[in-house]
Amino acid sequence: MSALQVLGDGDNQERRELEERVLTAQADESSGQREALLGEYQSYIIRIASRICKRSITLQDDEYTIALAGFNEAITQYRRSEPSSFLTFAYMVIQRRLTDYYRREQKHQNQVPLIPPDARENESVHKEVVAESFEQFRERELAEIRRSEIEQFTQALARFGIKLTDLVKASPKHRDTRENMLSIALEIAANQQWMEEFLHQKKIKKSFAEQIGCHRRTLKRHRIYLTALVLVLVEDLPLMRDYLGLPIDRKGGGIRAEGDGNGSQSAALCGADS
Repeated sequence: MSALQVLGDGDNQERRELEERVLTAQADESSGQREALLGEYQSYIIRIASRICKRSITLQDDEYTIALAGFNEAITQYRRSEPSSFLTFAYMVIQRRLTDYYRREQKHQNQVPLIPPDARENESVHKEVVAESFEQFRERELAEIRRSEIEQFTQALARFGIKLTDLVKASPKHRDTRENMLSIALEIAANQQWMEEFLHQKKIKKSFAEQIGCHRRTLKRHRIYLTALVLVLVEDLPLMRDYLGLPIDRKGGGIRAEGDGNGSQSAALCGADS
């Protein structure tokens, strides 16, 4: 079982609705969906471009223009049969376009071209080969991104003395429980004080449980699983957040969790001892 499977089912209404909007944008340019998506996901595009470029990207940078074009390309190319969600697919397209951009910017005066002058003609003859190579590249790229994020996630867990094997054992069996824990994790991660108290306190205090609106025994029982969810929210793990149906361009609490609001929604989700 993978780290993603342990954390949740990875299937939700918002993701399906987004993919339907993308398909509508492809089928009907007059629908306005393409322009709406480009506007709504501007912060996502900036964040992903910044992550790939390893520096802060603004609307005035060429990298943003290229990333925006990559997102637009992803809208055009996405297919329902894709093994990944639309946002994961868009991430890969943006990364590929920015990588190509930086390669073009490099000055190699005496480099022998890897592509022969008649490449365009050959490409039209060998479309099937080109398409297959593109798919293989995409799968390798996605696998590498996932591997990197799982490694980062494993390191984050280790700061709190948690192993992936511990997480497998601690994962709730029932989907409703996992969804409830995710809602509680979202509230904890959105409040810096709650997050630090939850992650660093040796024992869960009754006063903290009352603030969250959840029974102390419930928090104690699911502490490993909740810690893992909070780390997904505060670490730079966009693909894992996408898998869980969370906003890919945000970090709960706004800070990274280092080892050592009000709980209105969780109060409704967390019974006396769920």
